[in-house]
Amino acid sequence: MDLVNRWGLLDLVDASRPRLPGPERLLIVGPPFGLGDALMVLPALRRLQRAAPQTQLTWLGRAAHRPVVSMMGVHDFRASGDPVGFDAGSFGAILSFADVDAGFLGDAGRLARVPVRIGRAAGRARPRWLNHLVDDCRLGWPRHTAQRNLRLLMPFGHGTPATSPELAANRPLAPAAVTLPADLPARGHVVLHPFSLGHGREWPLQHWVELARLLAAQDVPVVFTGSGDERDRLAHAWPPAQRPPGVLDAGGRLDIGQLSVLLHGASAMTASGTGPLHLAAALGTPALGLYPPRRGVALDRWAPLGRAAVGVQAYRRCPHGLRCENAACRCMAALAPQRVAQALHPLSRHALNLGPLAPWVVAAPGNERLAIAQSRSPLDQVAAEG
Repeated sequence: MDLVNRWGLLDLVDASRPRLPGPERLLIVGPPFGLGDALMVLPALRRLQRAAPQTQLTWLGRAAHRPVVSMMGVHDFRASGDPVGFDAGSFGAILSFADVDAGFLGDAGRLARVPVRIGRAAGRARPRWLNHLVDDCRLGWPRHTAQRNLRLLMPFGHGTPATSPELAANRPLAPAAVTLPADLPARGHVVLHPFSLGHGREWPLQHWVELARLLAAQDVPVVFTGSGDERDRLAHAWPPAQRPPGVLDAGGRLDIGQLSVLLHGASAMTASGTGPLHLAAALGTPALGLYPPRRGVALDRWAPLGRAAVGVQAYRRCPHGLRCENAACRCMAALAPQRVAQALHPLSRHALNLGPLAPWVVAAPGNERLAIAQSRSPLDQVAAEG
């Protein structure tokens, strides 16, 4: 059985332990769930690319994430569940941002040939195949997911927290080299992404309808995005025949590459804390994230990262406690569509109109000056830690 090294518990122990050399080939096991989870690996990936440019990176993850992983600069992509021609045991190191067992990577005996296998200490599958366990937080810090991902680089000596300038420097990505459907605008539109595939608390649907009406009344083109099922949900609540001119629906029509092109050309976008929000932030588009003050899904954990990205929540802490439910979250409903519309218009290619957001809690981890000036809570600490 391998000797298991534990990182992140005591700074003195970590400082005394020799750092591992950069491998010739490194396998990155990407998050198996949403697009936002994959994009939160970007700061760690950028640090790896700067610190060990000679290391050949391979990403193992969801097939749907291939376009965005390529945008992030990793072109050797392997889709999980496709074992043809793939041998995880041939790599010099494995860095896992996912909690997976040995079977996910193939034969456990082959994994034993990999000298360095890094993952989270709190993962359920960790005892089976990892030999470097990293505590991605200590006493609850750092809060932000991107900073927790950075801690996984501790065995290589690159696990220190990122500063706000470093987080901002990770952006922007370039969009995929694909074309949009002819009926969708290329520039000057606002993207509204109402749903989150059930991964987070959502802004009330009637607020989205009101926001689209307010923007359309100001002659701002509006494009809704989402899955095909989400398009149908929107159509049931707001039939297309009742929508004003200039309100378009791209739901169910775009893959991730096309979505990146639509977001890159947008003057602004807004969404709850979901993948397209983080993609827009990574592309450098002014992005406004709407969050509930609930543990695990609030700003301190998932604020978008980017020079023009801002996250807001109405309260520092939820005033309703257990009475606040996902289906009718009063904390989300308190984010008024009139203020969101004012923040998105007048439009700028480089920034949102932040004045209307002043009553709310604001966080912008990729812009330290903005976060310190606007924050109304201990989220100032989040700006420093990401």
